[in-house]
Amino acid sequence: MSDDRRMRAEFCSALPWLVEDMAAQGTLAGLQDAMRAVLAETPVRQAIAGLDIPPHVFEEAGPVRGEEPGDMAFGPEARASGEMYRCPDGWCGLNVVRTPGGELPAGGRCWLRDRPLRVVEA
Repeated sequence: MSDDRRMRAEFCSALPWLVEDMAAQGTLAGLQDAMRAVLAETPVRQAIAGLDIPPHVFEEAGPVRGEEPGDMAFGPEARASGEMYRCPDGWCGLNVVRTPGGELPAGGRCWLRDRPLRVVEA
């Protein structure tokens, strides 16, 4: 998976927090410009340059298929069925398993495109 695709998922997941924080700082217009640039296929790092977004923001998105420890192992291990939330268009790498009864990942929305996340069986 490309680094930019992973960063799209992390950027999208962080948008609710970023919007709130940057609105409070009076820098929301810059974030909105970055969102438009990312939607126009500008690499995320380039689009957010100069916005002073802390690096840890891009380390908190959920797991991406194929990157979880043991994901590619085969065997008789039983797995619980649950819900997996994905980017509605497959445009980014967001792929989060919801803990039964747990909070909806990213509030159940793609915040960048303002659409509900796609729900599939885990």
